[in-house]
Amino acid sequence: MQPAPPAVFVAHGLTKTYSMGEVEIPALRGVDLEIYEGEFVVLLGPSGSGKSTLLNILGGLDTPTAGEARWRDHNLATANERELTSYRREHVGFVFRFTTSSPA
Repeated sequence: MQPAPPAVFVAHGLTKTYSMGEVEIPALRGVDLEIYEGEFVVLLGPSGSGKSTLLNILGGLDTPTAGEARWRDHNLATANERELTSYRREHVGFVFRFTTSSPA
């Protein structure tokens, strides 16, 4: 039997906290995740549950407050802005959702 291939994305203990003045708002609390090549993954949850925060970290748009976030050999948790820009340029594609109101 062949050993399982390594995970493409790995997150362990991923935490993100936003500060608004003296108030700290936890967006992610200890997320553990492994995604393997060829998998189809859906993030589902209510508004404010941390879906966009997790995707922003995995996409290199944001960095975690604590924990590990890796894509193959890229350590996204400790990468500097130059490294994250290179990662996004070479490996990531985003489709942003914009909502508009139509005139009545």
